Amino acid sequence: MDKDYSRDAMLDFLREAVHAGLINPAVARSRRNAALELFAHLTEAEAEDLRRVDVDELAARCHKLQGGTVRPEVLSLYAGRLREALDDYFRYREAPDGFVARRTERQGPRRRGSEQSRTAEEAALEQLRLDETRYRPDIVPIPLRPGTVLYLHGVPADLSAAEARKIARVVEALADEPAGEE
Repeated sequence: MDKDYSRDAMLDFLREAVHAGLINPAVARSRRNAALELFAHLTEAEAEDLRRVDVDELAARCHKLQGGTVRPEVLSLYAGRLREALDDYFRYREAPDGFVARRTERQGPRRRGSEQSRTAEEAALEQLRLDETRYRPDIVPIPLRPGTVLYLHGVPADLSAAEARKIARVVEALADEPAGEE
């Protein structure tokens, strides 16, 4: 029987490994989400045989094709999760009867004391890195009314008064009521 190293077979493995108790459901879900994000950029040959995939090159291709809409730190996280998923999948394909998922750092033995709080600090730092774009200087929030905020994206730091008036006219043209009825 041939061993199937295709994209679809690996995604099936991630689902079935949870049902078989081989992989933690949260770990499998995070790996599957990362795989789906990156697999959208596979070539046909790579999709048929995942052993051909260079994860770093795939992440770079994803970043390039998406025009930088996915932050590099998120792509790095996805790439790491995909590497772990591929490693487990390849080992499973080679020896399904003796397969044991590799433990990730987060799945490691429970830590005590200051080491456990260090893990909480690391998680908080990761969250900060992922959330840092909430306060981007090129996005200007404009509260319009309770529960409604307009976000202007890509506002240049050197915006001139003439350019600001031009933007204001475009926004004013979108209004349902004539100007001056505030």
